[in-house]
Amino acid sequence: MSDESVLRTIERYQSTFSAEDREGWLALFTDDAVLEDPVGSSPHEGREAIAAFWDGVHARTDRGSVRMTQGPAVCGLEAAWAFELDVTVAGRRSLVAIIDHGTFAADGGIRSIRAFWSRATVRPG
Repeated sequence: MSDESVLRTIERYQSTFSAEDREGWLALFTDDAVLEDPVGSSPHEGREAIAAFWDGVHARTDRGSVRMTQGPAVCGLEAAWAFELDVTVAGRRSLVAIIDHGTFAADGGIRSIRAFWSRATVRPG
């Protein structure tokens, strides 16, 4: 797999999230993928658990979109990138600075994502 394949997967990961394309976003993950968002919380293991995470996030938000702010830096089957989540919850807009670390399968599927963010990285929008 080339760096270009990982870059394309990350671009689709962000574009499908921003477009609220649940099925397109979920299709990027391997069947046994793990999502830890934020780091330190209970991981969501497998596509079904990741789908439940998507549903929970989107049930409490009015809207959300992401914008890359740095990277991605690709090293083999791993990558890290920084982005900003622009999200509105209960009519209140916030900007969340997030750094993601991901691992990828040889076919480009996402094997894991760890999202680094906390209350300290959230500011009013």
